[in-house]
This record gives sequence, structure tokens and C-alpha cells, in this order.
Amino acid sequence: MTAAQIAEMLSMSQAEVVALAYEEAAGGDVGRALRDAVEDFLAIEDRLAATERLVSRGFVRGSAPNERV
Repeated sequence: MTAAQIAEMLSMSQAEVVALAYEEAAGGDVGRALRDAVEDFLAIEDRLAATERLVSRGFVRGSAPNERV
């Protein structure tokens, strides 16, 4: 990688770097890169939703059974 290429990458936004990585992984096929990115996004969204279902929202503050108040 040349200094000019490094400088160009440093000036890119995070979204541009990710898009370029997907495009390179897809061998330059922009349509495939977009499909891969959307599939990854949907998979992450599903994992996040599953994780959120595991989080309890019903915390109740109280004293322990043997504790005097």
C-alpha cells in the first residue's frame, strides 16, 4: 500500500471504508457487496433483538427475607 493510498483511506468515513471492504470482498461486484452488507445487517439485527428479549425490565427493589428494615 502506498502512502497516497493510506492518506486516501485516512480521509474516508467509516461507512466508506466498510463499503470498500464489502466491494473488495465481492470481487468488485457492487450488487453482491450490497446484498452481503444487507444480509450481515439483518443477521446482526436478529441477534440484537434476541439479546434484548433476554434482558429483564422488571427489577423490583426490596429487602432480603432475613433483613430487618
